[in-house]
Amino acid sequence: MVHACTRDCYDTCIFDDNHKPIDTFPFNGFTCSRGIADLKRNSLNRVDSVYIEGKLSNIDEALDLIVKEIRKRKKEEILHVDYDGNQGLLTWYYPARLWNVIGAASTDYSICSSEGHEAIKLHYGNSIGALPEDFLKYESFVIWGSELVFSFIHGWNLIRDKYKATIDVRISETAKRSNKYYIVKPGSDVYLAIGIIKRLFERNWADLSLLDEPEELRNYVYSFNDEEIEEATGLDSSKIDELAELYYYRRPLTIIGFALGRSINGGDAISLISLIPALIGMKKGFFYANSQGLGIDFKYLRGLHKYSPSRIVGMAEVGKEIEEGKITFMFVWNSNPLHSLPMSDRIYDAVKEGRLFLVVHDPYWSETAKIANVVLPAPTYLEKEDVVYSYWHNYLVFNKPILPKRGITEVELMRMLAIKLEINDNVIFEDEWLAIGKATGVNITELKTKGFVKLLPRYPEGKVRVKPLPEKFSKPSGNIIVFSSHPNYTNSQFKEVYGNKMVIVYNSEFDGIGYLSTNYGKVKVMFKRDPLIPRGVLFIPKSFLFDLDGKPINSIIGFAKGKYGNTPIINTASVKIIKT
Repeated sequence: MVHACTRDCYDTCIFDDNHKPIDTFPFNGFTCSRGIADLKRNSLNRVDSVYIEGKLSNIDEALDLIVKEIRKRKKEEILHVDYDGNQGLLTWYYPARLWNVIGAASTDYSICSSEGHEAIKLHYGNSIGALPEDFLKYESFVIWGSELVFSFIHGWNLIRDKYKATIDVRISETAKRSNKYYIVKPGSDVYLAIGIIKRLFERNWADLSLLDEPEELRNYVYSFNDEEIEEATGLDSSKIDELAELYYYRRPLTIIGFALGRSINGGDAISLISLIPALIGMKKGFFYANSQGLGIDFKYLRGLHKYSPSRIVGMAEVGKEIEEGKITFMFVWNSNPLHSLPMSDRIYDAVKEGRLFLVVHDPYWSETAKIANVVLPAPTYLEKEDVVYSYWHNYLVFNKPILPKRGITEVELMRMLAIKLEINDNVIFEDEWLAIGKATGVNITELKTKGFVKLLPRYPEGKVRVKPLPEKFSKPSGNIIVFSSHPNYTNSQFKEVYGNKMVIVYNSEFDGIGYLSTNYGKVKVMFKRDPLIPRGVLFIPKSFLFDLDGKPINSIIGFAKGKYGNTPIINTASVKIIKT
């Protein structure tokens, strides 16, 4: 019997029935501070009953109210918000079938990694890169825009004794533990990628065999002069020379962080960074996220083979659409949008003022659950069966519960609502295990018997496409907010165990209480001076996203998004500091 940690995390650890990580590559018998704490957290802060407007109720009354609220609205006003609080296929993907059958609006699932996926796919066909076994083959690594030591501990374990160069906008913990680090200006990673590619061409170090139009790439990077690149990045030519030499002589694996996709020019940066390994003849010379190259049909799981949403709402724009009255009903599961979405204070205001009817299905009293009109209890991954995939390794895991179930599973709730709505569609009532088998190509009996099986990675054939190449870059101005991971928290999770800490803005100049302000509002924060933070960078651990008055930090982010995968530009610019 095994179960898998379902966190939004590269590692996706597999545990035995005593909740001990299995001693199999790449898990190697250890886990992180969150995996260790899950058994303790499981009994804390739980939603154990049904609540309507803050009062105890029952499931039938809640379902009747939800159905009543759905029926009084146009389908375009109804939005389901779900994401990766739990990475199980039956927790995240399959329940969306109900909402797609109804024809409700859907988000574009862009909040995290979509910008990089789409940028890389332009060149490679899909975004799959190095697998854990490939990590062992490399003797050097470039870590670009990732706090690897906190967010990817098993990947770090495989490379910790090898040569590492980190590129970031601050001296992160990963940078400190690397052999070299290069600190660039926020939004300038795309210029650094251009500078490295240009050096490889200039020194005749390029291997053109993998690219379909290498001369297009050469002409493109030659259109940028060295002074422009140095000014944009803040690095002098010798540092760019060093990185080009590192790529040519050491042939490192490049680990590309999701944070780049949430940054200004991030999609452009990921696009060009992914081309660097191909330019020196390395077929699988990068790692971003492998989930879209494992053959899992996520669209089938969501019922998109037969039904479509009435419209798609960008995750960057949910708060804006609620403010404008375009969304009046929101059903949330497996997500905490008050914590994660831009302009999320608009959700709070709309619920408080009666302009938005909010339903939340969650195991825990998240910030979003606390303000909901209806709250429904859900089990944790320790309490239910599921199938879990990874965006690093290629194991598919049958999650066997080890604790009694508390709450209603997502699949059960979807079908209960369908019955109340008088919907009898096979897309909703198709056996979930049959659907998993169709979507993954895995024999379900074998999966349940063995506990986990390996999926076959699917690498595209043919040459790497050079075009399209980025045409225009933004130039960040003023102070720039930068978010990154914390070792004890997965986004908003684990506050029950490790505490709900005060938001701190680490910066190069100020100590004390003040405000961050943009065109969208202001938030009250504690500033802390840190000599390792460059001037103009405002660093905030992304687990602590509520200000000193309880207002979401994301209230001031706005609704800008990337041009490839529409990922919200969370690492936003033009932020003013107001000292008190």
